[in-house]
Amino acid sequence: MEFILIILSSILFTAPYYYPALFFLSWFAFIPLIYLVNDYDYSHSFIIALLIGFLNSVFSLHWLYQPLNTALKMPFSFNLVILFIYFLFSALPLAGWVIINKFLQPQNSYSPFIAALSWTVLEYFRFEFFNFNPFNYFAYTQSAFPLVVQYAGYGGVFLVSFITVLFASYLVKIYLEPAWKKIVPLILIFIVVAAVPFFTKTDLEANISRQKVDLLVADSVRDDSFFDKIAKEIDNLTDLVKKSKNEVIFMPEKSISFDLIRNNYYRDQLFSRLKESLGTSYLQLGAAAAKDQNYQAEVFNSLFLFSGDMKMIKRTNKQGNIMSGINFPYLKEINRLMADYLNYKPDLLKQPVSAAEIDVKNIAYINLFAEEIFIPVVNKKNNQIQDMNLIVNVAAEEKAASKVYNNLSFAAAVFRAAESRTDLIRTVSGGLSGYINERGKVLAKTELVNDILPINLTLRKETSYYQKYPLRIIKIIIAIFILIVIIKSIAVIKNKWSSRN
Repeated sequence: MEFILIILSSILFTAPYYYPALFFLSWFAFIPLIYLVNDYDYSHSFIIALLIGFLNSVFSLHWLYQPLNTALKMPFSFNLVILFIYFLFSALPLAGWVIINKFLQPQNSYSPFIAALSWTVLEYFRFEFFNFNPFNYFAYTQSAFPLVVQYAGYGGVFLVSFITVLFASYLVKIYLEPAWKKIVPLILIFIVVAAVPFFTKTDLEANISRQKVDLLVADSVRDDSFFDKIAKEIDNLTDLVKKSKNEVIFMPEKSISFDLIRNNYYRDQLFSRLKESLGTSYLQLGAAAAKDQNYQAEVFNSLFLFSGDMKMIKRTNKQGNIMSGINFPYLKEINRLMADYLNYKPDLLKQPVSAAEIDVKNIAYINLFAEEIFIPVVNKKNNQIQDMNLIVNVAAEEKAASKVYNNLSFAAAVFRAAESRTDLIRTVSGGLSGYINERGKVLAKTELVNDILPINLTLRKETSYYQKYPLRIIKIIIAIFILIVIIKSIAVIKNKWSSRN
């Protein structure tokens, strides 16, 4: 029975990664978890939570095997050992929360507030000091629940985690202490959460502009001959551009497979055909490209913004990689080891998102590449990115070949939009493209293949509360948490002292 409940809890935790509309199932995941650990000591509770956390990693991060295998080029068994260790470390936050929550809970009752508080503080500390798993935040299970997602504009993913764990913990309380009156606080919380957005100020019409753009994803080409592959890529891309009706076109990362800077022959061929098709439009094209014409130059995944006459207006280079945004002890030493043995470039790690806007047709936007979407856009030093009214998320997700990763990256995009109160468009090959508004509501979501998705953008120049004060709400939560820890610790020490006497 215990093992069945462990599996049930893990399935409920991870179901929204497969089907985001089932976000509410993750709330019920806490019931079997708390039921299992409620009557056990700390060591047994830790092991149960660790098992559930490990299964959560297996169900939600199994797709990591392929990029790991590609990067390391090591035997199957070695890769499995690496994944096993990673999954085990990824399970530690859940196991740690169970112990902390068990310690802080009242002796003869269950406090949803303490459960939500401890979960949120643990997530924040992990984000700041031990962020080895950028996918493993509870808020990402709630990406299809815009009512709660929009609260990321006040306190980031941490406030969203607090609210949803509070919901979940009231369900636990109702299960442990069945009574109709226990439902009343849960209903009141729902009413408050739903009502608050109606009292927040909205943009003045003067601060809003509208613009039509096209998201364009050409069909990926697989061919034995590299030269035939390039020729077909050019054909597919230019045929789609001809069909485009809007003045600004966005394409995915790695839309073409040849070096745009150094491969003069195919670049000239592509440009000559695009000139015929673009007219007065602007095109943002994704390509692997060298820094300059020098054949020793480093190659970047880059985005190029071209005018209709194929003049380059802006180039944006990818700032990170699969380890972007992570943070844990001995990070520099591990980077150095990877640089020595895996030809890894540690200087690309954790560089901040570029705040340089590209302004064309009233669109002042920044680009977020594939893995950068898991890093909050909010800049804690500058507090905000001035005048930004759009985020463009580009990616090529064919190699991941996982529905879970597709949903995870889309969920991250939802939160980047809500955190910054900025509309976001995703143009992705092999994944989910779409349009997310400034409150995290998904207005378009599709697997775009060899087709065009027209988007009617509503562009606002708005600064979110989270951008202005990124640490204010989490500091309040931490302060309350520390106060509770001190009170509980004093009570425990006092009880032990009195029992000895």
